[in-house]
Amino acid sequence: FIEPIEETFEDIDITKEDIKQIKELAADPKIYEKFVNSIAPSVFGHEDIKGALVLQLMGGVRKERPDGTVTRGDMHMLLVGDPGAAKSTLLNYMTKVAPKARYAAGSGATGTGLTATVVKDEFLRGWALEAGTLVLANGGFAMIDELDKMSVEDTSALHEALEQQRITISKANIQATLKAQTTVLAAANPQLGRFNPFKPIANQINLPPALINRFDLIFPV
Repeated sequence: FIEPIEETFEDIDITKEDIKQIKELAADPKIYEKFVNSIAPSVFGHEDIKGALVLQLMGGVRKERPDGTVTRGDMHMLLVGDPGAAKSTLLNYMTKVAPKARYAAGSGATGTGLTATVVKDEFLRGWALEAGTLVLANGGFAMIDELDKMSVEDTSALHEALEQQRITISKANIQATLKAQTTVLAAANPQLGRFNPFKPIANQINLPPALINRFDLIFPV
Protein backbone atom coordinates (compact mmCIF):
# COMPACT_ATOMS: atom_id res chain seq x y z
CA PHE A 1 0.00 0.00 0.00
CA ILE A 2 1.52 3.29 -1.11
CA GLU A 3 0.11 6.68 -0.22
CA PRO A 4 1.64 9.56 -2.23
CA ILE A 5 2.52 12.56 -0.08
CA GLU A 6 2.52 15.01 -3.00
CA GLU A 7 0.56 14.98 -6.24
CA THR A 8 1.56 16.19 -9.67
CA PHE A 9 -0.92 17.79 -12.08
CA GLU A 10 -1.49 14.44 -13.81
CA ASP A 11 -2.46 12.66 -10.57
CA ILE A 12 -5.41 14.89 -9.65
CA ASP A 13 -8.81 13.23 -10.04
CA ILE A 14 -11.38 15.51 -11.67
CA THR A 15 -15.06 14.66 -11.24
CA LYS A 16 -17.88 15.53 -13.68
CA GLU A 17 -19.00 18.26 -11.25
CA ASP A 18 -15.46 19.74 -11.33
CA ILE A 19 -15.46 19.75 -15.15
CA LYS A 20 -18.83 21.55 -15.14
CA GLN A 21 -17.50 24.22 -12.75
CA ILE A 22 -14.26 24.62 -14.76
CA LYS A 23 -16.25 25.21 -17.96
CA GLU A 24 -18.47 27.76 -16.20
CA LEU A 25 -15.42 29.62 -14.88
CA ALA A 26 -13.71 29.47 -18.28
CA ALA A 27 -16.72 31.22 -19.84
CA ASP A 28 -16.49 34.06 -17.29
CA PRO A 29 -14.92 37.18 -18.93
CA LYS A 30 -13.53 38.29 -15.54
CA ILE A 31 -11.84 34.96 -14.73
CA TYR A 32 -8.38 36.55 -14.45
CA GLU A 33 -9.61 39.10 -11.88
CA LYS A 34 -11.25 36.27 -9.91
CA PHE A 35 -7.97 34.35 -9.84
CA VAL A 36 -6.09 37.45 -8.69
CA ASN A 37 -8.61 38.10 -5.89
CA SER A 38 -8.36 34.46 -4.80
CA ILE A 39 -4.61 34.66 -4.09
CA ALA A 40 -4.08 35.31 -0.36
CA PRO A 41 -7.37 37.21 0.17
CA SER A 42 -6.24 38.22 3.69
CA VAL A 43 -3.44 40.35 2.18
CA PHE A 44 -4.78 43.74 1.06
CA GLY A 45 -3.60 45.20 -2.27
CA HIS A 46 -0.54 43.94 -4.18
CA GLU A 47 -2.69 43.25 -7.27
CA ASP A 48 0.33 43.27 -9.63
CA ILE A 49 2.17 40.70 -7.53
CA LYS A 50 -0.93 38.50 -7.18
CA GLY A 51 -1.50 38.69 -10.95
CA ALA A 52 2.09 37.61 -11.55
CA LEU A 53 1.65 34.72 -9.07
CA VAL A 54 -1.40 33.53 -11.04
CA LEU A 55 0.65 33.56 -14.27
CA GLN A 56 3.52 31.80 -12.51
CA LEU A 57 1.13 29.04 -11.38
CA MET A 58 -0.05 28.57 -14.98
CA GLY A 59 3.56 28.39 -16.19
CA GLY A 60 5.00 28.98 -19.63
CA VAL A 61 5.88 26.59 -22.44
CA ARG A 62 9.19 24.74 -22.36
CA LYS A 63 10.80 24.94 -25.80
CA GLU A 64 13.14 22.27 -27.13
CA ARG A 65 14.79 23.30 -30.39
CA PRO A 66 16.02 20.99 -33.18
CA ASP A 67 19.68 21.54 -32.20
CA GLY A 68 18.99 20.31 -28.67
CA THR A 69 18.98 23.66 -26.85
CA VAL A 70 16.21 24.12 -24.32
CA THR A 71 14.47 27.32 -23.20
CA ARG A 72 12.80 26.96 -19.83
CA GLY A 73 9.08 27.63 -19.48
CA ASP A 74 9.18 28.24 -15.73
CA MET A 75 8.95 31.82 -14.53
CA HIS A 76 11.08 32.71 -11.51
CA MET A 77 9.94 35.52 -9.24
CA LEU A 78 11.66 37.54 -6.52
CA LEU A 79 9.89 39.72 -3.94
CA VAL A 80 12.13 42.28 -2.24
CA GLY A 81 10.77 44.52 0.46
CA ASP A 82 10.64 45.80 3.99
CA PRO A 83 9.96 43.34 6.84
CA GLY A 84 6.26 42.95 7.62
CA ALA A 85 5.16 43.57 4.01
CA ALA A 86 3.39 40.16 3.77
CA LYS A 87 6.05 38.53 1.58
CA SER A 88 6.21 35.38 3.73
CA THR A 89 2.40 35.28 3.88
CA LEU A 90 2.24 35.18 0.06
CA LEU A 91 4.92 32.47 -0.07
CA ASN A 92 3.13 30.33 2.51
CA TYR A 93 -0.18 30.74 0.67
CA MET A 94 1.40 29.66 -2.64
CA THR A 95 2.86 26.59 -0.91
CA LYS A 96 -0.72 25.50 -0.12
CA VAL A 97 -2.12 26.37 -3.57
CA ALA A 98 0.48 24.68 -5.80
CA PRO A 99 -0.12 20.93 -6.28
CA LYS A 100 3.56 20.18 -5.64
CA ALA A 101 5.55 22.64 -3.57
CA ARG A 102 8.49 22.76 -1.16
CA TYR A 103 9.26 25.56 1.27
CA ALA A 104 12.73 26.52 2.47
CA ALA A 105 13.99 29.46 4.52
CA GLY A 106 17.34 30.90 3.49
CA SER A 107 18.49 31.33 7.08
CA GLY A 108 18.20 27.58 7.64
CA ALA A 109 19.16 26.37 4.17
CA THR A 110 22.51 25.77 2.49
CA GLY A 111 23.40 25.46 -1.19
CA THR A 112 23.70 21.68 -0.83
CA GLY A 113 20.36 21.53 1.00
CA LEU A 114 18.67 23.30 -1.91
CA THR A 115 20.45 21.44 -4.73
CA ALA A 116 21.99 18.05 -3.82
CA THR A 117 24.69 16.60 -1.62
CA VAL A 118 26.83 13.48 -1.33
CA VAL A 119 26.79 11.79 2.08
CA LYS A 120 28.51 8.78 3.61
CA ASP A 121 26.01 5.92 3.70
CA GLU A 122 26.51 3.60 6.66
CA PHE A 123 24.17 0.96 5.23
CA LEU A 124 25.77 0.75 1.77
CA ARG A 125 29.25 1.50 3.19
CA GLY A 126 29.92 3.99 0.45
CA TRP A 127 28.82 7.37 -0.83
CA ALA A 128 25.18 8.16 -1.55
CA LEU A 129 23.47 11.02 -3.37
CA GLU A 130 20.78 12.97 -1.52
CA ALA A 131 18.46 15.33 -3.39
CA GLY A 132 17.75 18.83 -2.10
CA THR A 133 14.66 21.03 -2.24
CA LEU A 134 14.92 22.09 -5.91
CA VAL A 135 15.32 18.48 -7.10
CA LEU A 136 12.49 17.18 -4.91
CA ALA A 137 10.24 19.96 -6.23
CA ASN A 138 11.00 19.01 -9.87
CA GLY A 139 7.86 19.72 -11.90
CA GLY A 140 6.51 21.93 -9.12
CA PHE A 141 7.37 24.97 -7.03
CA ALA A 142 10.17 25.86 -4.63
CA MET A 143 9.51 28.73 -2.23
CA ILE A 144 12.69 30.23 -0.79
CA ASP A 145 12.20 32.78 1.96
CA GLU A 146 14.95 35.05 3.34
CA LEU A 147 17.14 34.53 0.28
CA ASP A 148 19.39 37.41 1.41
CA LYS A 149 20.31 35.49 4.60
CA MET A 150 22.13 32.81 2.59
CA SER A 151 25.89 33.11 2.16
CA VAL A 152 27.42 33.96 -1.25
CA GLU A 153 28.87 30.42 -1.52
CA ASP A 154 25.42 28.91 -1.02
CA THR A 155 23.56 31.21 -3.42
CA SER A 156 26.14 30.41 -6.14
CA ALA A 157 24.78 26.83 -6.16
CA LEU A 158 21.42 28.16 -7.43
CA HIS A 159 22.71 29.59 -10.76
CA GLU A 160 22.66 26.33 -12.72
CA ALA A 161 19.37 25.18 -11.20
CA LEU A 162 17.55 28.44 -12.06
CA GLU A 163 18.68 28.74 -15.69
CA GLN A 164 19.73 25.29 -16.99
CA GLN A 165 17.16 23.54 -14.76
CA ARG A 166 19.54 20.77 -13.86
CA ILE A 167 22.00 20.14 -11.07
CA THR A 168 25.37 18.59 -11.81
CA ILE A 169 27.18 16.81 -8.99
CA SER A 170 30.81 15.78 -9.09
CA LYS A 171 31.87 14.71 -5.61
CA ALA A 172 33.73 11.70 -4.18
CA ASN A 173 33.18 8.95 -6.79
CA ILE A 174 29.71 10.17 -7.82
CA GLN A 175 29.11 11.95 -11.13
CA ALA A 176 25.44 12.75 -11.66
CA THR A 177 23.05 15.16 -13.37
CA LEU A 178 19.71 15.69 -11.67
CA LYS A 179 16.57 17.27 -13.15
CA ALA A 180 15.39 20.45 -11.46
CA GLN A 181 12.59 21.77 -13.68
CA THR A 182 11.36 23.82 -10.77
CA THR A 183 9.65 27.20 -10.61
CA VAL A 184 11.25 29.36 -7.92
CA LEU A 185 9.43 32.00 -5.87
CA ALA A 186 11.83 33.79 -3.55
CA ALA A 187 11.62 36.61 -1.00
CA ALA A 188 14.39 38.81 0.35
CA ASN A 189 14.86 41.92 2.48
CA PRO A 190 16.84 44.94 1.23
CA GLN A 191 20.18 45.86 2.83
CA LEU A 192 19.80 47.35 6.33
CA GLY A 193 16.22 46.05 6.36
CA ARG A 194 14.58 49.07 4.67
CA PHE A 195 14.38 50.47 1.14
CA ASN A 196 16.21 53.73 0.57
CA PRO A 197 14.19 55.79 -1.98
CA PHE A 198 17.34 57.67 -3.08
CA LYS A 199 19.37 54.62 -4.14
CA PRO A 200 18.90 52.30 -7.18
CA ILE A 201 17.04 49.09 -6.27
CA ALA A 202 19.81 46.83 -7.66
CA ASN A 203 22.29 48.34 -5.16
CA GLN A 204 19.99 47.53 -2.26
CA ILE A 205 19.46 43.83 -2.92
CA ASN A 206 22.19 41.96 -1.12
CA LEU A 207 22.52 39.27 -3.82
CA PRO A 208 25.04 38.65 -6.63
CA PRO A 209 24.02 40.43 -9.90
CA ALA A 210 24.26 37.15 -11.86
CA LEU A 211 21.67 35.57 -9.54
CA ILE A 212 19.33 38.58 -9.72
CA ASN A 213 19.39 38.27 -13.54
CA ARG A 214 18.08 34.69 -13.27
CA PHE A 215 14.75 36.03 -11.96
CA ASP A 216 12.24 36.99 -14.65
CA LEU A 217 10.16 39.24 -12.39
CA ILE A 218 11.42 41.27 -9.45
CA PHE A 219 8.92 43.15 -7.31
CA PRO A 220 9.86 45.82 -4.75
CA VAL A 221 7.23 45.41 -2.03
